[in-house]
Amino acid sequence: MEAALAAGKTSNTCSDVAIAFYTTLKKHGFEKESRCGYAGIDWTEPTASLKEGDMTALKPNMTFQLMLGNWIGEDVGYVISEIFRVTDAGGEPFTKLPRELFEISA
Repeated sequence: MEAALAAGKTSNTCSDVAIAFYTTLKKHGFEKESRCGYAGIDWTEPTASLKEGDMTALKPNMTFQLMLGNWIGEDVGYVISEIFRVTDAGGEPFTKLPRELFEISA
């Protein structure tokens, strides 16, 4: 998430944000095949997508839902989500809540 937020700055593209996330994820042995976020309030929004190849230029105050869910098989997965706005310094989350890891086991 931190790599994606850092790349969420003006002068970058949607693709740059996705590549920052995918590259970091791959360093830890994981891959995500779907996009990692989108503009708007609905995941079906047909505008800008945080995925490789989307060359939409990021402009100040554009807002995105960073959706970093990944599932490995049927029993293992994670979901991390953050709404952010594009700034010159990087993606600025709308919340200041601490990020904590919760493990749920059956």
